[in-house]
Amino acid sequence: MKANPMRYARFLRFAALPALAMAATLLAFSCAHPKEVVQKPPQAVSVQKAAFASFALEAEYAARILPAVTVNIIPKVGGRVASVRVDVGDAVKKGQVLFTIEKGDYDAQLRQADATLRSARASLARSDETGQESQLLQAQSAYDQAVVARDETKNVRDKTKRLFDQGAVSRQQMDDIESRLKAAEIQVAAAKKNLALVRDKAGAQASAVLSGQVDAAKAQTDLAKSQLASTSVLSPLTGHVSYRDIEEGEMVGTSALAFIVIDDSKVLAEAALSDRSIGWLSRGMDVAVTIPALGPLGEHSGRVDWVGPAVDPRTLLYPVRIILDNADGEIRPGMLARIRFPIEERRQVLLIPERSHFTENGLDYVMLVRNDTAVKRNIVLGESDGSNVEVLSGLAVGDEVVTAGQEFLSDGDLVKVVQ
Repeated sequence: MKANPMRYARFLRFAALPALAMAATLLAFSCAHPKEVVQKPPQAVSVQKAAFASFALEAEYAARILPAVTVNIIPKVGGRVASVRVDVGDAVKKGQVLFTIEKGDYDAQLRQADATLRSARASLARSDETGQESQLLQAQSAYDQAVVARDETKNVRDKTKRLFDQGAVSRQQMDDIESRLKAAEIQVAAAKKNLALVRDKAGAQASAVLSGQVDAAKAQTDLAKSQLASTSVLSPLTGHVSYRDIEEGEMVGTSALAFIVIDDSKVLAEAALSDRSIGWLSRGMDVAVTIPALGPLGEHSGRVDWVGPAVDPRTLLYPVRIILDNADGEIRPGMLARIRFPIEERRQVLLIPERSHFTENGLDYVMLVRNDTAVKRNIVLGESDGSNVEVLSGLAVGDEVVTAGQEFLSDGDLVKVVQ
């Protein structure tokens, strides 16, 4: 079989191509210039020398904000609410009316007590100028008046009792009429005793009895005046209303909480401290208080107002109270706060700025500057005060520690120290 000359020539041409390509590559490589190594320019850094110094350790505890003064408002007399003058959140002044109670019954009691007092004083004034017969008439009249008043009060009590049984009146009204009936019975007993004394004796003894009646009547008048004045319930302090549980037209008694008024011109930060920290606090000491809810305005200076003398058995911590000025009202009760205070002073320890160290694989490092070159150094750290940190090993006094720019450095990089 004869070989095909054309096929053989094509074979030689394709077989030679790889060899030609390799030769061309070698020729190009041999003609290329050697690659130049580019040197990185020095990086600008700031440094600070490690030095011995003293610093104070701080403790931080959570706290809650409370008003400096909280007063629960409970009415001294019962009755129907006539008006409500303030609401929750309102600012109030000391002596301002919070709400009023209908005063009709208390006004009537005052008029009755005042009339009794005038009668007793008149009787006492006439006792020295009249004889036994006149004194007897007066004593009899006082007794008769007391009996009539008692009977009228008893009738009112009986009617009120029937309404109370039907649920038409409140327990407070029932209790009030029972008290009035007891007072009327006491008046009858006193008048009866006085009448008996006048019948048996005269002169100075009778005058003494009448004088006692004047004193009793005056006491009843003073009580009636006080009850009438108590129908207007006043704020005992200047502050804000933080609670209200009363409505116009409803019945209130003398045991129901109606309002809470707080004085928030000063506020308290209450915290609980461990036994390690409590020994560093004393009354009057200034501490730093941070209120996160206020953002940039949340940094305040407080004063230790009270330190618990014993541990709380529930928490095994010591209660502490810090007082803060709040004249502008920006701090609101219920906010959370953090208090900071020194607990230990470290003297003459090797310090570097807190921002200068970094952590890799659980180990702490700094970058030093030696002969314009960055040197990575492993160190062991101690306590920190938030600005500076104690170095236990790995550094010496005078070592130049990079404080700015270290995040872009590698060991061996050229550096340039700038301010």
